[in-house]
Amino acid sequence: MNSKKKKAVGLSLIMVVVLILIGTFAWFTSTDNVTNKFKTGSLPDGSVKIVEDFEEPGGWEPGQEVKKEVGVLSNSDTDVVVRLSFKEALQKMEADGNSLKQYAYDAEQTDEDLIPVPSIDFSSNGYSDPGTLGLTVNGVPSGVTIVGKQVFTNKYEFALYREVSGKLYKMDADFAYDLSTQTVTVTNVKYLYYKLGTSSNKDWAVAPHPLATAITKSALDDKILLGYSSDVEATTVTANKWVYDADGGWFYYIGTLSPGERSPLILTSVTLDGSANNTYQLMDYELDVRIEALQATEEAIDGGGFPGIPANIANAIKAAL
Repeated sequence: MNSKKKKAVGLSLIMVVVLILIGTFAWFTSTDNVTNKFKTGSLPDGSVKIVEDFEEPGGWEPGQEVKKEVGVLSNSDTDVVVRLSFKEALQKMEADGNSLKQYAYDAEQTDEDLIPVPSIDFSSNGYSDPGTLGLTVNGVPSGVTIVGKQVFTNKYEFALYREVSGKLYKMDADFAYDLSTQTVTVTNVKYLYYKLGTSSNKDWAVAPHPLATAITKSALDDKILLGYSSDVEATTVTANKWVYDADGGWFYYIGTLSPGERSPLILTSVTLDGSANNTYQLMDYELDVRIEALQATEEAIDGGGFPGIPANIANAIKAAL
């Protein structure tokens, strides 16, 4: 994942249908994929697709629960059985303790690994153009704004920022105030940046798989919490519910979906834990949900349509046919 500050969230969909022939048996398999960034369509002959109700967060804050309801819809003209898994990708900034590490440069940078440090809106905190305070300013580069605020008699606080495409970015500098001439001299101006850290990825269907006791948290970061519906079981195989297979990293629906039927929800929310510190600023998290479906026949299940399916789960699904 190489995009920088994509906070949250877009969709992409890849769907494929494959006709699998094994012995004298034939069945259709179908896959669907949807990516949510914490930043569909259907097969023309019908099959399955992921359906979701997702609220895109403008800026994901610690403690904020984002609604993400995910289910599976059958558009097939025959009954199907389905399984579902996740892929995750995480990109954070370089940290310095519990804060993001800042890099200072003499000029504006274009390196894609560098992210300008956001600035607060000083005007909403009582800062204004030094000219309105009767002050003259020297040394401010073009494209950079200085603001000031009187805090005591003949005592001022100053700040620098720049505006790019309507967004404010933090600057650093040294300020010297000459009381006799009412002049502020600005030197050592620096452009401040964060830097992308190491990215990480996890495919739940690739070993090592998340433990059944760990599925309520991201496999990449335990501050990212996954909320499931009451129709999801971590280990217990129950009819008409989803069950997680810790040996394969898949969730299986113990039942069939009729044409036009939607499965019970699997996910209901994604939350950034309230204890997340400042190192989670500008984090880019992607949750990719994908499904596989088979025609609801014993031949499809027993013939390897779902590679690696545990026997107890396969038997429970076949009992529901």
